[in-house]
Parts: sequence; C-alpha cells; structure tokens
Amino acid sequence: MIVSLSDYGGELTFMKNSKQSMLRKLIILTMLFSLISTLALPEKKTFAADSITSSQALRIVGKYKGIFNTPPSITNPTKVSDAPLLGNGDVGVAVLGNIHALTYVLGKNDFWSLSEGRVKAMARMNVSIPNMSGASYHMEQLIASGEVTGEYTLNNEMINTTSWMQATDTTSNLFVTKISFAGSSSKNVSISFNAGNNNNYGITYGSSGDVLYADVRADNTDQVGGVNTRKVRIATRIIGATGTISSNNLNFTLQPGGNYTLITSIMSNSDSGNYQTDAINNINTKTQSDINHLNTSHQGWWTDYWSKSFVNIPNKVIEKNWYGSLYLLGSSIRGNEYAAGLWGNWIFRDMDWLGDFHLNYNYEVPYYALYPTNHVDISDSYDQPLLDWIPKGKASASALGYSGIYYPVGIGPLPNGSGDSASYLNQKSNAAFAATNMLMRYYYTRDTAYANKVYAYLKETGLFWESYLVYDGTRYVIQNDAQNENDPYPQTNGTTSLALVRYLFKGLIDMSTDLNLDASKRATWQNILDKLSAYPTYTYNGKTIYRFTEIGSAAPTSALGTQMIFPANQIGADSDAATKQIAYNTVEAAIQDVFNSDGHSSMFFPAAVRVGYDPNLILTKLTTWLSSYNNFYVAKNGGGLETLANTPLTLHEMLGQSFQGTLHLFANWPTNTPAKFGDFLTDGGFLVSSGIENNQVQYMRVISQKGKSLTFVNPWPGQTLQIYRNGSSAGTLSGSTITITTSVNETIHIAPSGTPYSNILTLMGQPISTDGNSSNLALNKAASATDEFTNDGRYASTAVDGDANTFWSSNLWANSSDYKWLTVDLGQSYNIQRWVVTHAGGTSDTRDFKLQKSTGNASGPWVDVDTVTGNTSDVTDRTVASFSARYVRLYITNPVQSGSLYSRIREFELYPSNNVALNKAASATDEYTNDGRYASTAVDGDANTFWSSNLWANSSDYKWLTVDLGQSYNIQRWVVTHAGGTSDTRDFKLQKSTGNASGPWVDVDTVTGNTSDATDRTVASFSARYVRVYITNPVQSGGLYSRIREFELY
Repeated sequence: MIVSLSDYGGELTFMKNSKQSMLRKLIILTMLFSLISTLALPEKKTFAADSITSSQALRIVGKYKGIFNTPPSITNPTKVSDAPLLGNGDVGVAVLGNIHALTYVLGKNDFWSLSEGRVKAMARMNVSIPNMSGASYHMEQLIASGEVTGEYTLNNEMINTTSWMQATDTTSNLFVTKISFAGSSSKNVSISFNAGNNNNYGITYGSSGDVLYADVRADNTDQVGGVNTRKVRIATRIIGATGTISSNNLNFTLQPGGNYTLITSIMSNSDSGNYQTDAINNINTKTQSDINHLNTSHQGWWTDYWSKSFVNIPNKVIEKNWYGSLYLLGSSIRGNEYAAGLWGNWIFRDMDWLGDFHLNYNYEVPYYALYPTNHVDISDSYDQPLLDWIPKGKASASALGYSGIYYPVGIGPLPNGSGDSASYLNQKSNAAFAATNMLMRYYYTRDTAYANKVYAYLKETGLFWESYLVYDGTRYVIQNDAQNENDPYPQTNGTTSLALVRYLFKGLIDMSTDLNLDASKRATWQNILDKLSAYPTYTYNGKTIYRFTEIGSAAPTSALGTQMIFPANQIGADSDAATKQIAYNTVEAAIQDVFNSDGHSSMFFPAAVRVGYDPNLILTKLTTWLSSYNNFYVAKNGGGLETLANTPLTLHEMLGQSFQGTLHLFANWPTNTPAKFGDFLTDGGFLVSSGIENNQVQYMRVISQKGKSLTFVNPWPGQTLQIYRNGSSAGTLSGSTITITTSVNETIHIAPSGTPYSNILTLMGQPISTDGNSSNLALNKAASATDEFTNDGRYASTAVDGDANTFWSSNLWANSSDYKWLTVDLGQSYNIQRWVVTHAGGTSDTRDFKLQKSTGNASGPWVDVDTVTGNTSDVTDRTVASFSARYVRLYITNPVQSGSLYSRIREFELYPSNNVALNKAASATDEYTNDGRYASTAVDGDANTFWSSNLWANSSDYKWLTVDLGQSYNIQRWVVTHAGGTSDTRDFKLQKSTGNASGPWVDVDTVTGNTSDATDRTVASFSARYVRVYITNPVQSGGLYSRIREFELY
C-alpha cells in the first residue's frame, strides 16, 4: 500500500499498489511457482541481483541468527527490547515470555493517535499453556528466512513453534505460528488479546465461527480534524484442532504427535474499508496446504531480499551486524506502506520522543542504509509524510515572511502531525536535512520518475533558502539556525546548515537539468553556491578544524561538526588536499568522544572513513560500538532504527565510495585484510562488485542500470586492464583515473590485462580466503542416521541441505549410552581436510562427538579421524590432516549440554583442500623410478609418497618439478612439503611460465637457506597455468637427490 495523507477534504487515504512482480526464489522448486501465483507478491524490485551475488549472500546470511536461551527481560520499554523480532514492513511482532505464558506484542506503522500525535501501542496476543510451566526455553531469530522458532521441553515433552509475519502481504498482514507437540499427554491452549500498554481507548471482542477477533483503536473519536482515526481488527483461528471460543478466549487442545497452525490477520481501516470483514475472511478457510504455500512465498521474499547484495569480511561481528541490521530494516520498512517511526513497528507502550519522524537526522538515517545496499525499493515510504506536509510547511514559512517550506523538528500524519510539530527548537534546516535522502537516492539511481515525484519538495525547500539567506555584499550568510536543538541565538553559518544548503542547490541544478525544468532558475542557484559563506574554521590543539558555527558554539568534539562530510556529502576522497586535511583534523578532534557516543555515530563513522582515518581503528571502534542484543538491535540512547545504518554505511564507504562521481574501490580498507562485496549500488545507477586478497584487488564487476558513463580510480595502479562487456573481450584500459561508456543493463568485468574471463567468474564465486574453501562436499549428498524424528520432518537429509534453519534430530535417546550417528555418502572418495558442524544451539549443542571415516563401505569398518569433547559452541569448525574417504560420519556420544537427550544437527559439512595442484598433471627433470618416486606423487595429497630426482651429476645439475593446472588460476600461496631432516630442500624458487609448458619461466618467489620440513609462503597474486619448483640446492647435507613430498598451490 502507498499511503497518501491528503489535506484536501480531510480524508486519510491509503491507496493500494496493484503492481505485482515475479517472485524469485532460488531455493524453491520450480513446480511450486504455479501454486503460489495467487498469493500476494512483493512490490516492485530494484535491478535483479545476479546468481553469484545471490549465492554468496544466501551462503553468508544463513550462518547468522539470534539465539535466546532465556526469555527477554526488557518487556515494556520506551525504546527497544531484547525480544526476538519479526516484521513485514507494516506489522511488527516481538515475542515475550516462555511457552506457558507467551505474548506476541503487535505493532503497526500506521497505528498513530492523531489526537496525541504519537505512535501508539496496538495490542498484545497471549498464548497460555499452563501445563508447560517450568519448561526449558530456546528461541532463534532466523534472519535468512524471516522466522522465529521456539523449542520448549518439560519432562521429555516438547513443543516447537515457527512464527513469521507474511512478507509478501502487507494488506492482510498474516501472522502465522506453526506448533508441533511431542509428548505423552494432551495440553490445553488458550489465546487471548489485550490492548497495547498505555492504549486507553479500549478493546472489544467478538467471534465468527471458530475465529476470535479483537478491535482496537488509536483515538476516542472516529475523526480528528476531519481525518479518519486509526482502527484495527485482529482475527485469529487454529488449524489442525477444533477451536472453541468462550469468555473472549480461543481454546484448543494439543495432542501428542500433532501439528497445528495459529493464523492471525491484522488489518486497519487504512488497509481496507472493509477491514473488519476482510480480517475474518483472510483466515476462516485457510488450510494447512495454504499455510505451506504462504511459507514458500514468504521465504521467497526474503531470499529475493538477501540476493540484492552481500558483504564478506573477516570481522564476523561486523559482518553479522551488516546482515542483522538489514534484517531489522527489511522487517520494519516497506515501500508501499506508511513510514516507520523512530522505533520501527515494535511498539510496546508510549515510546520516547513520541516515536515520530524527527527530521534533524533521526528519521533520515535508517533510509540512508537502504540505498547503497541495493534496497531502494523498500525506501519509497520515506517521502510521503514529507510531501503531505508541504501545505503546512508553506504556511509556517509564510507566517515568518519567507517563501517555500519551513518544517518543524517532528512531523507525523495529518492533520496535526506529531505532538512535537509545533517545536522548531531554533532550527531552520529540517526540511533541507530531510532532502538529503531524496538527493542521495537520486544520485544513486538517476531515476527520473523518482525525481519528478520529489522535485516540488526540493524546489520549495530551495525557495525557503533563497528568501532566508542574507547577502552581505560579498557572501550569503545563514543567520540563527541552531545546529544543536535549542542552541541560543545568535547562531551564524553553522557548518551543517551550510553543507545542507550546498547539497540542496547542487541537487536542484542537476535534477532540473535532467528533468529539463526551471532552466531560468539555475543561474540563481549557482550564484548562491558560488557566494555561500565558507565553512568556519579555527585552531584547536594546534590544528585547523571546522568550527561548529561562525558565531555561536565551537563544539570541537561533536559529531555535528562532521555532518558536512556525511550526510551532506560535501567532502570526500576527491576533495582538495587542504579541505581533506581540515576535515581529517575535525574528525580527529571529535573521535574519542563520538566513537563511544550514541546519537550521531551512524553518520560519524562514515565521515571518518571518507577523510581517510585509520581503517583498523574504525573497525575496532565499530566492533566495540556494536553491543547489540541477540535480536541484532544496537541499543543506544540516541534512537532506534537509526543505529541499524551504521555498519552498512561504514562498510559501503570503506569498500565502494562513489558519491563525488568517481568510484574508489577499497577507498579506506585495512591492509592485509581480505574482503568481498556484491552489487553495492553506487552513484550513477551502477551495481558494483569486487574483492581484495593479499592487498591486491581481484576484479571489478559493474552492472549499468542507466547506461551512464562510469569514472573510476584504477584499482591496479600502473597496470593495463582487460575489459569484458557482456562476457566478451572489449580491449584494454589504462590510466590512473578511467572513464568508460556503458549501455543500459550492460554487465562489465574488469581485471588486470591477461586475466581470463572465466577466472574472474571463479573468483567472484569464492568466499574470502579466511572463510575457507566453499566447496562443501557433503552438500545435498545422500545422508542416513541411526534414526530420525520424522514428526517435524527432521530427516538426516536436512543436515546436508545447506539450510541452517532445518535440522536432523534423532529420536529420544533410550539412555546415555544410546549413541547416535549421522552418515554421508559422498558418492566417490575425496581428499578431505576440514569439517564443520552447526549444532542446534544453546543447551542443545552437541557436547561429545567424533568424525569417522569408513575404510570399507557404508557399514564400515569405522576409523576415528577427529574427536571433540566438552563442546559448548554453536558451530564446530576444525581442520584435520588430509584423508581420503567416500563414507564419513558424525558419531555422537553426548548429545546436549543439558535437557532431553535428542541429537540435533543443523548442518554437517565436509571440505576438500583448495589446492589447485592436487592430482593435476606433473612432470620433472627426471624421476627415480625404481621405488615409484614419480612426479605425480608430489601432487597426490599423500605426504607418505614423494617425488625424487635421480642423483645430481654435480652441484649445478639443477632440477625442476612442474605442474600443469589445466587452465590459468590466480595463485597467492604455495606450499612445499620436503623430505625431512637433512633431505629438506635448501635453495629453490617458485616459477611461472609466461608461455606454455616449456616456458619461458619467470621467478615468482625465492627461498634460500631453508631448514624447515615445510615451506608455506604467500605471494602477490599471479595468474598461471604452468607452475614449477626450480631447485638449486637439493639438501641440507648428504646425497644430492631432490625430494618433494607435496607441492601445493592455492
């Protein structure tokens, strides 16, 4: 739904968006699409992400979830809670309590009290199962699929729940909870509703057949100022049991082995004029088959959402928060719904600052994160409240004698907005601050349809400043615009205000040019830009920094003093050296205070990146700052949703800065730190992907959405570049800064000259080196187990399906010696060197277990490879000596930390060596064939075999061992396992051929005086098919034989 709050005729109108787009879901079988075609589908999408980005994103996000082993403690906050959270961009759900007294707190973005001028708490839905009092508690917030699961056990009886807020339908707003019960005696369940805390406008109840419903409202009257007030019906019923309604409760019984679904529809009078009837009709005929189809489409929406972009970095705290932040933003914001207030759609009571739209940064910041992460489509809701306020903004400006629009600090729905809408707090720049999102989105997308939508707002904002600025004969001056709320006048030429005005008029010139509008106004706007006062400076601790204001507060340690860098976008990598130095000094002056502060960090961290501040320190401070709850919310005093922007914005600036018209890859990234990102949206409508390893950029991939020219700083200084257009070679590029033309929807790959196109694609599909080899040999292979808990589909196969949201479970152990196993048949023998187990989580983490291989067939005999005892981690990731096997199993001797004895494994993964030389064709100067010491034995993965040359004729009878990799690879590490002791190779080189197997040969790396049994060295990445070890001194002492046990290339 697109929300339009009309000031004409007094009707609060919500218009349906009938646009439907095809649901993409890579992990859903094609046959299911016809079954879900009648379901509500998501709104329009941004440019579809490619399969590589999708695969990377889904691989990474599947690793992250919120785990809760005790019920939340913050149950009635005025800010944020530590509860598991769900949402579909309209309705938000927070899960409180344990299974005997579970509460779902229901909030809705449009549930505003027009008389109070605040977002109101809507309702609480209570699930009571008294006979489960004292049960253990374990919940998981699965961000990959937008679900929250629960597991509760008591006396060997277990209830499992899976809940989601239907992502594909923000009109019917279906909240679904699947329930399964394994036990010996039935359990009575009761469902009830309460009005939201501090909501004193009443709640009424009713029923229709087996549907229980409750009606709540946000005001006492049907209208305020001629505008309809908000009313909501919440209707619920049970599927799989007979529901009866009495005393305003829905009652039903769980039977052992039973599976049930509680389905709820939450509709307001803005969703439908017939919301009360529709809420009932949405659920009263639903079947379990319908629920399955809903879940398929719901997970499809989240698959599509995650497929838009990805980040892969070694710092897993920051990486996890990148995905967690986007989960919460995707749950609370939707383009076709009413905008989220300060705290999103998780409203527990009357929230701080009325939960409104604070325009002096709080409202804007969450949306900033959606643009570069390629989630522009869900940001549409941002603009409507601002556009609706234009008539009021005009009246406010006119009352002061100015043109254009003048906005207060806080706004909200018409007719009266926020309870703070009469407060301006001595600030004039709120409308200009709100314009930053419109300008950012336009520069990112170059979407002229969007420009037409917001141009009138921007022009009216410009008209205000045209009339408000004071020209003193040489320059335009901003008088009495407080940078901090309620700073006393005089306040002259605040740096933030000057920057916002510059950004505004530059944007008006660019946008009017693209739209072919107001050509006559551009000279006026340019004149203001040319003559606008310079940013005030002064000396602080011996360095020139930007002063907060020219007349007024100095505030050297405030993040507000850096907002000209971000979000006003006036200083960055392409600014002149003197400007950047002053900006750097300003950041440095504020850094210790602001890095640890609450309010403005989501703007300060990106600003620090832009001026080139130490990237290691930035990441260290960001890691510390991310003291989030298990639900991924970063709880700070300054606001709610705004904190979720920090990590996405900071990483975007570090990895792909572009706001000044030139793309800088890895503009401020730590050395010796690998990174990859996919489909970051950059200025000009370009989706950019790249990776860096060993301080070398690997590739650059660009998808051009608008066909604009792309300018970028050469990521390979001094090198000639190879360019591929839509997969075909298109010549070479050179220069320090390069500009290329593009066509609409064209895909461009760029890498150092000579890099094959296939190599680029291979590199794009790999994780960063610190994440290990991505080729999970066990994925989707045949799996079997001692037994399977089939009631909930917890089959052995779910432990090798690549989805950490599913898991294998054994049946209940008969006793503590009832050991269980999970076996994978790989189909053929592989050399394996790493194994990973994702456990169930919390007290259900497997405690004692072994990795075993079969030396025969699927029945054994079994040999221990590795043993883990006393495990307390959710994930076990271990490297072992390489072994060869077809049948591999997990043998479990203690299944849990505590609680009922069930073995549960989410994922069992097996990884080969990523040694590209393994089992490739090898040759040598000569071979000592008497004992079978062939060249091939140096690349067979077995350190018990080795290649040996014949006896050297003399000390200059140099020997070589060559590997033909079959195709060119980018290589950055080489390993030689020598014969050992006095037979260790002493002097040798790594060489590559620039031609064929015969050379010519070029030195890559040289080792002299080696005394180690193994040589393991990292080199600058190089591309080659033919690689060799060239030996100039074969031993420490003794007979001159060259002996190599293993030669590995990575």
